[in-house]
Amino acid sequence: MLTHYKELNVYKRAYKVAIDLHSFLAKKGQKIDPDQSRDLNKISRDILCNIAESASARGSKARRYLNFKARDGVHKLSMDLDFLHDIGFIPDEDFDQFFKELDICSAMLWKLNQSILEKQKIGRASCRERV
Repeated sequence: MLTHYKELNVYKRAYKVAIDLHSFLAKKGQKIDPDQSRDLNKISRDILCNIAESASARGSKARRYLNFKARDGVHKLSMDLDFLHDIGFIPDEDFDQFFKELDICSAMLWKLNQSILEKQKIGRASCRERV
């Protein structure tokens, strides 16, 4: 049974991070290079797109691949925010909140992929039993 992407807790959490990031960049945007700001916004939307695509993918390999792409996006966004924090463009409190939420999203995507893998293993085992 396929789950609608908006029902996934990881999507809800990543969506909130994306909205918060867009709002933050709109307020603090004058300090951050417009190209960098656009890149951050795009990465946050790409994460959401990969999660949504994964929810509708038919095969478990495709679902896991898209979740890994989303997780890679989370790590890239974390690295970019870390850099902007280190050069003084993002205050400690904001950075800590973004980093914490992105870390939770990464862990949720990892667990989602592990559950897909477990279901895949169970499916293989039941196929062997029938033979």
